[in-house]
Amino acid sequence: MRNRLLWLGVLGLTVIYGLDGCVKANIITGQNQIDLGLTQVVKVDTLTPILSTLFVDSVPTSAKGVAMVGGYNDTYFGTIKPRTYVQVSPPPVTNLVVGSAFDSMTLYVVPTKYYYGDTTQFLDVYAEQIQTQMIFPPQQYQWYSNDSFPVSKVLGHTRVRINPSYPDTIYVPIDPAVGEMFFNMMKNNDQNLVNAQQFATFFPGIRISSGYGPNPGIIYGLKDSVMMKLYYHNPDLARSWNFMRFSFTNSANQFLEVQNKPLPPLDQFPRVYSDIVQQRYSFDQGFNNLVYVNPLLGYTAKVEFPYLRNMYLQDTTLRTITKAELVLRPLVPSFTYQYQLPSSLGLFQTDFNNLPGSQVSQGLLTLDYGGSDTQYTFDITSYLLEQLNDPTATAYKRGLIIQPTSANFYTQINRFVFGDKYYQSPYSSPNFYQSQVIIYYISTKNTL
Repeated sequence: MRNRLLWLGVLGLTVIYGLDGCVKANIITGQNQIDLGLTQVVKVDTLTPILSTLFVDSVPTSAKGVAMVGGYNDTYFGTIKPRTYVQVSPPPVTNLVVGSAFDSMTLYVVPTKYYYGDTTQFLDVYAEQIQTQMIFPPQQYQWYSNDSFPVSKVLGHTRVRINPSYPDTIYVPIDPAVGEMFFNMMKNNDQNLVNAQQFATFFPGIRISSGYGPNPGIIYGLKDSVMMKLYYHNPDLARSWNFMRFSFTNSANQFLEVQNKPLPPLDQFPRVYSDIVQQRYSFDQGFNNLVYVNPLLGYTAKVEFPYLRNMYLQDTTLRTITKAELVLRPLVPSFTYQYQLPSSLGLFQTDFNNLPGSQVSQGLLTLDYGGSDTQYTFDITSYLLEQLNDPTATAYKRGLIIQPTSANFYTQINRFVFGDKYYQSPYSSPNFYQSQVIIYYISTKNTL
């Protein structure tokens, strides 16, 4: 029995913003404030964040309609290799005429337009027969990214290069001995083929992978509508062709395994079956002021604002926050056209348990390939106002988890690596912050 988290993803980025000083900037003229008579609008950008990384050993991937194949060696996360498991149903009972003969058998795999890596590389695609029936252990109702099943043999293999803009169906020729076996079973009305329940035991399913060699440097998304066709011909003069279809079935048993051998510092997280969210701060040993997000590998991020109230108490003229933004900038060398950032990130409420709750903001992504102006910008005005108005002693323990939104959480393996305020990138000036909170508030003037 394994207790697993069923939440959207879990590597945490904890950002605690400490007050370094109050710098008032003129929003209109470039000075320190906007003069509104007895009040003024002040900009504060020195609330210092503390970041942390959250990790869970796996995330649920079954019944998501998501499949991938390939692999690559990631500079930050280590080796990554996804493998897809599917189950197929037997073909309808077919009355074969005397003299019918087997011709060939093919597995059809349809790529999506999703890719991550170098699309100029060739990709080996293997179809392997799962050895044991896919049955959930007690108290487990989903398959997870670190689940796997042994395979008994290779059914077929092909080598392809895919154009992700116009992906063609991948045709994997199946071992003729396997096709001939199924053909003879249909001819003999074998119950292991014509009975669906017995077939699930006899032929538990198919694993689609890139094999056991070096990673190809590319990962492609696949549709879960995998099928096999067994072709045969009748003994008439026209040698008329026919086929039997083995169709995709039982989405609950279609899942994605993601193999990962992490690099330091991520190898500090124990790989254990646990429902506890592990946490490492950006200032912890080895993390070097960096934070890591890759949801399918179990990583998300969390940001906290424990010093927000200190800022409010130190400035007695502060009346109300009018606007607040969280800005996160990825490391310049960590993303390219091939290795793209997550297309969407959201902020989700959380507490000391580090479990994501309701979404409070959607990040706006600004891209600048080759430059340092790429950033996610989040509106956190309502959240900070709510936290300031929370009188409870535990308000400072609350935070926001940063992770892809539900539409992209399971469908992409895109990563996001960024630093806290104290990380100094060699690609930017010393005062260029990887993470930043910008607050605009109304304050009263001191008329004495």
